[in-house]
Amino acid sequence: MKKTIAVHDIPDNIRESLMEMGYNIVDDSYSGYVDTILYSSDGGSLSYLNLYDNVIDMTKGAFIVDINNKNPQEIINMIENRSYTSLF
Repeated sequence: MKKTIAVHDIPDNIRESLMEMGYNIVDDSYSGYVDTILYSSDGGSLSYLNLYDNVIDMTKGAFIVDINNKNPQEIINMIENRSYTSLF
């Protein structure tokens, strides 16, 4: 089962790549739980994360990924491994 990913102001190529891989891409109007939240630290802030308070399953949490300077494959690897870098 592919993950549900909340996005906020991310480039279209990243959004499209994730959709092509079968991820469920949602925005802040979504009313279910999400697995991952994507944001860009490039001139942005995390202040909008309060919009997602109602979509985070507090028993599992949500993985938050900064997409700044990352390509779609790097982002997919982070989402799948719930890790920012390889352990080895």
